[in-house]
Amino acid sequence: MNDINNKNVYKIPYFKRLVLLCLLFFKLGIVNFGGGYALLPLLSRELVDKKGWCTDEELADYYAVGQCTPGAMAVNVSTFIGYRICGTLGGILATLSFVSPAFIIIFIIATLLTNFSSNPFVVNALAGINVVVFILVLSAIVKLSKKSIVDIWGLMMAIIIAFCAIFIKVVPLYAYIIAAALLGLLINFIKERRFEAKYRVKQPEAEVSKEEEKAEIETKEEKPKSDTKKNVLFFILGLFVGLLFGLIGCISLLFIKNKKYRNALIITSFFWIIIAVCLIVSLATNNWIFFTVYFNFFRIGACAFGGGLATLPFLAELGQSTGWFNEEQLTAMLAVSESTPGAMGINMSTYVGYTVSKGIYNNYFLAFLGSIISTLGLVSPSIIVILIVSLFLKKFSKNKYVAWIFYGLRAASIGLICAAAYSVLKVSIFNVVDPNADVVIHYDIVSAFKATIEYFNNNSGANFFSAIYKFVELLINFKALAVGLIFGIFVFKLKKHPVIYIFIGAIIGIILQMGNVGL
Repeated sequence: MNDINNKNVYKIPYFKRLVLLCLLFFKLGIVNFGGGYALLPLLSRELVDKKGWCTDEELADYYAVGQCTPGAMAVNVSTFIGYRICGTLGGILATLSFVSPAFIIIFIIATLLTNFSSNPFVVNALAGINVVVFILVLSAIVKLSKKSIVDIWGLMMAIIIAFCAIFIKVVPLYAYIIAAALLGLLINFIKERRFEAKYRVKQPEAEVSKEEEKAEIETKEEKPKSDTKKNVLFFILGLFVGLLFGLIGCISLLFIKNKKYRNALIITSFFWIIIAVCLIVSLATNNWIFFTVYFNFFRIGACAFGGGLATLPFLAELGQSTGWFNEEQLTAMLAVSESTPGAMGINMSTYVGYTVSKGIYNNYFLAFLGSIISTLGLVSPSIIVILIVSLFLKKFSKNKYVAWIFYGLRAASIGLICAAAYSVLKVSIFNVVDPNADVVIHYDIVSAFKATIEYFNNNSGANFFSAIYKFVELLINFKALAVGLIFGIFVFKLKKHPVIYIFIGAIIGIILQMGNVGL
């Protein structure tokens, strides 16, 4: 039996408590397959039943807020629990401990993928896996939609955002996030006003005696004032001083005793350590790629609401804008993420940090350091936001305006994930051989439609039905479509672990030589 079982967690010496916390979340990071919800029973068993470090009600609160903040839910919950048990440093270290196993695994896989990406067996296996990944993403969208889309307005918002994200490339994805938050406020404000107008019943104002007024005033005076506003102000002041004055600002940690101020300075110290590493490497190599990688993933971490899969559309946009990875590589890493512990965003940030740094420096140590920087970039916003929200946890989770904003954000998240799924669809099902050429052509709906119009104009005997057949022939890889339909039946009916389907998809891809489509 654990030596801290049934003891108050705060009676354990701080350093020992911190070590136990890190070991616990490192272990949870190894066995966490399936995202944030799969982590819940593990946390309940370890923290509630075995250690007694928190209650089921507190755990439910952490999950409620973890869904309403940017980043992967499992990472957010890790930060919350770490903060509750060991303060700000505990929140940071619990998060880093939780993502470490996934980081190590993905770093190894990234090295192998780089070395074997041209192997024909690997190419064919990934082609089969791509089809499975699309079905798994489709299944996840259906599951998430049941919880995130609550009415017709949310559904319409998700559809419009998905359409715009796919076909209007000039609009950055974070613009949809902002618009969805504002629409969520507006829609729910109108709904509340209509509800009040419909069901409001005028009640005669009751006369209040002087004794009752006096008793009410005395009750208010006796009620202790909340320190929440003071805590938030000191926390924001600490962040401001730490970020503005750097090391000099963090020295004030020694002189100002307010706990919230000191916690904020710990966060800025963590931030400045990352900046210092980036600066040293950049000056030594005369290349500023580490800063670019860190802030790109910081932006993704700040905008991705709805769990690890919500990072997928932002990752697709990052690949298109920077050229760091293509859609095939993104889909391959999505397959790896489904087969390994850790969230999609964490795994992909590790992979991109490695490949970009290795390509520029051709040095394994700098590639390893680059993967660390990119991973920290993704989790930094979660750490900062969660530690701020922890100051007023209950008020945040029960505030109606927060609920209204996340009504829109969840709908936007579903729409953006659908747009990202389209990118996966292009490399899994829309990979065909042009009948008029001897090479594999990657089509999407727009390019296939344009090619069909050109075919229609160049062939006087073509009719409407022949044009439709030409469009489908150009767009669809029928071998991949057949495999996808079969996997779709099994994925939606049997609910087995994704690793099983991915392994079978790899075998089928090799047998059918799906990497050499049409040859």
